[in-house]
Amino acid sequence: MDVFLPRQPDGITLAPQTTQQLEQSEPLRAQSFLELTNEVAELRQRQVRLVSLRRQQVMRIGQQTLLHVLTDNRIQVGTIGYAGGFTGSLGRGYEDAVQDTLRALELAADLSAKSLVVVPGSQRNHIYNHASRTIRDGLERCLDDALRFRIDLQIALNNVIGDRDDVFAPCGQRPLEWVEDLDSHRIKGLMVLRGVSPWDNLPDCWRRCLFSGGILRLSRSCRQLVGTAQVMNHIIQGLQDAPESLANSGVLSLAR
Repeated sequence: MDVFLPRQPDGITLAPQTTQQLEQSEPLRAQSFLELTNEVAELRQRQVRLVSLRRQQVMRIGQQTLLHVLTDNRIQVGTIGYAGGFTGSLGRGYEDAVQDTLRALELAADLSAKSLVVVPGSQRNHIYNHASRTIRDGLERCLDDALRFRIDLQIALNNVIGDRDDVFAPCGQRPLEWVEDLDSHRIKGLMVLRGVSPWDNLPDCWRRCLFSGGILRLSRSCRQLVGTAQVMNHIIQGLQDAPESLANSGVLSLAR
């Protein structure tokens, strides 16, 4: 499940004092047309409005079929993932990673998705400065399309793909600060919560991540072991307890 703060019409993230709940995007599990129709019927009954997709699902079920079933049930695509791996740590060269991310943005636009999950890739065999520059250059190559399609690039700030080597660890600053330094209103952060104590390994800037238009992703293990309601309550309480200077600072304008 992806959770994020709702937006005002002008794109500014609403402060937690003005909302009682987070926006939620449920992961779609279906791998076939029959599974899709059954799952979407259940989601509609639960009044779910947003789903998160994997690109493999779209290829397996069919883009037009998937879009038709979702549209008929008034369900939109929240996030689609993933793309990236600009440093080669996911087994794809730089140029291939750029072209794959551009294709992913086109797919996200065709599905009217709100955002695309991007795993930047780890430093791997690069020297630090070269890895950082490579990721920045890759994102710059893709940013024009993100702006044109009005799709947010949700940059993974901690591991997204199980044990895969997908995350870049900046030196001397928090991952979210590194993302914010990219200085684009279409580049956000995404943090994943896992396990019995999901806050233990989560960067302490998760509140700022949400305030600036980013996403917290509740993994299946987190939801099963801790309970979705308990985690959601923890997040909402944490936002309401956030310092007023953070809630009312210019960080809110980053979500435009």
